[in-house]
Amino acid sequence: MKDFFDDLDNELKGVNTSNNSFNQDDIQIIEDDTVEGEAIDVNESFTESCMESAEAETVASTEEKKSSFKKEFSRNTKDFKEWSNNSDSEFTSLKQSLMTNFPETKFYLPTLREGYTRMIPIWGHNEVGKNMSMYQYWDDIVLIDGGMQFPEADMLGAKYSIPDISFLIPYKDKIKGFIITHGHLDHIGALKHLLPALGMPPVYGTKLTIGFIKKNLEENNLLNSATLIEVDQDKEEFVRMWNWNVEFFRENHSIPDATGIYLESPTAKIVHTWDFKFDFTPAVDKPADLARIGRIGSRWISVLMSDSTNSTKKWFTKSEKEIGISLDHLIEKGVEGRMIIATFSSLVWRIQQIVEACERHNKTVFLSGRSMVENVRIARDLGFVKSSQSTIKKMTGKATEGIPLNKQVIITTGSQGEEFSALYRIAEGTHPSIEVMPGDTIVLSSTPIPGNERSVVEVMNKLIKLGAKLVTNDNLDIHASGHAAQEEQKIMLNLIRPKNFIPIHGELFMRVAHKNTAMELWHKDENIFLSDNGNILDIQPDGKIFRSKIQVPLQEIIVDGNGIGTAGSHVIKAREKMMNSWVLVIGFKIDSKTKAIVGPLKIETRGLVYIDEVRQIHKMIIKKAKTVYENTVMDVPEIEEKDLVKIIKADLESYLLQKIDREPMIIPIITEV
Repeated sequence: MKDFFDDLDNELKGVNTSNNSFNQDDIQIIEDDTVEGEAIDVNESFTESCMESAEAETVASTEEKKSSFKKEFSRNTKDFKEWSNNSDSEFTSLKQSLMTNFPETKFYLPTLREGYTRMIPIWGHNEVGKNMSMYQYWDDIVLIDGGMQFPEADMLGAKYSIPDISFLIPYKDKIKGFIITHGHLDHIGALKHLLPALGMPPVYGTKLTIGFIKKNLEENNLLNSATLIEVDQDKEEFVRMWNWNVEFFRENHSIPDATGIYLESPTAKIVHTWDFKFDFTPAVDKPADLARIGRIGSRWISVLMSDSTNSTKKWFTKSEKEIGISLDHLIEKGVEGRMIIATFSSLVWRIQQIVEACERHNKTVFLSGRSMVENVRIARDLGFVKSSQSTIKKMTGKATEGIPLNKQVIITTGSQGEEFSALYRIAEGTHPSIEVMPGDTIVLSSTPIPGNERSVVEVMNKLIKLGAKLVTNDNLDIHASGHAAQEEQKIMLNLIRPKNFIPIHGELFMRVAHKNTAMELWHKDENIFLSDNGNILDIQPDGKIFRSKIQVPLQEIIVDGNGIGTAGSHVIKAREKMMNSWVLVIGFKIDSKTKAIVGPLKIETRGLVYIDEVRQIHKMIIKKAKTVYENTVMDVPEIEEKDLVKIIKADLESYLLQKIDREPMIIPIITEV
């Protein structure tokens, strides 16, 4: 039977935590020099001690003692600060090493032929999230986006997943930069892991996108070592990146400052849209620059790589202006209690429209959720959210005092039912300053991301039980997608007129639908490529695409706490085993010389459903474990502990499967005395 814990030990080899230990002598010095209950103010503390011995000391000796005490206190305070700073530094260093500890790989990219331009979709195919692509000409590599994704159901306990860039680490000196299309987390959320692992290459993006990236990197102590370059997508100019010319052009999306990318190598011209739509009547944003996109298309584009998320939807996506009108009517109509609007914290235009509606109808906006507060702060600083000074406030119990309930509009995170988000805590009754009351109206201004449907439904049910009235996109137009439907996809195809077309961003059925739309416009089947993550596609100098038989071996990389690992790791398999069965910990205390068992065996079980028979089952386990141990030690007196543990586990697993038809995770612990 495979030993999960031996394998886990092997996975953790190379992670050095010795620098995280504390020096006990240093701690003792600090404790010895600190008197319990002593006043913090040095002068006041010393004055009291002088008064007690004033008759025995002269003023001069008092001043000398006072000066000596101050010097000693200052020295110890400095020592403590230095020790504390060193500890913080060591912890930060350890945290960053865990965040960038990608698995090693022996894979090397095939040699790129002279004059060829390479494209590799690293991630973003067969899922909606963690988007990232690579382009290479000669030795110059540029990367587009680096996002995260909500964990899949089989990524037990993971916070999120990120692209596997293990194969890129040997080439990090050739990476000329990251080009970022917009500020959604599925396009920037992994940068705090990717940038340090790849040697901190420069990052190019538009104003708001760079603003969000700054916040992300600052929170992880990476901002000072990052090179962030702001670009203006409305300027028709190239950014020179060695052998690459890069141009940014305006698109519409559900976040401001979204941009498409034109990439030009000496032998190929590529347009990469990532997430886009065409909003001809945006409420706040500028419309996409169709004339400029058409001019780019006149350059004889080698390949178009374009967003497929809404490929199955006909006609056009809704304009954000329509959503603003619906929300304005809701806010104007008024409700008995408060209005709580849950949406993504990055939907800056929607937040701006809510703010404008509240100002028109004399209501105050309260922000709930850390990312909501931070993103709105950044957007206000950069001029994307505008309001009078008194309209927007951070949600606290005191902030709402004196404001009638029907004049309060709370914008909160948690529209996807994420555990520990603000809306989730409101539904659970654990939010520090928001308690749902009958008469409150809760608006879910979003649609569930695939995989989040169950979480959203559970939060909705809990809110209804608390007496809230729910408004969703099913009964009112309060959410618009940021992704192009079929008619918008046709416009992009007609404007760019590419020689080759690669549908990107989405599940296979979405990309196939996008392919069918392109074929309706007379694009030939042989010029449309359905690529998967890790495919290597080389553009020949004559414009034809060569698909390599070699594929980059990519693993599912998960983030667990601060560290990263693979979704197929033994840690996840162990969690799956614990989830599907139960856990048995059995402790042996043995004589270090004779190897004989000393005292009774200790046993702990978790998840055993046989409540009434638990004592009997425990007795069975103890008897069997003792017999297995004694027989094994008798047969092989010099057996190593790890082999002994494996035998105990295997025999107990077989025994329990036979007796109670269950196979728990078994953890034997042997302690010598």
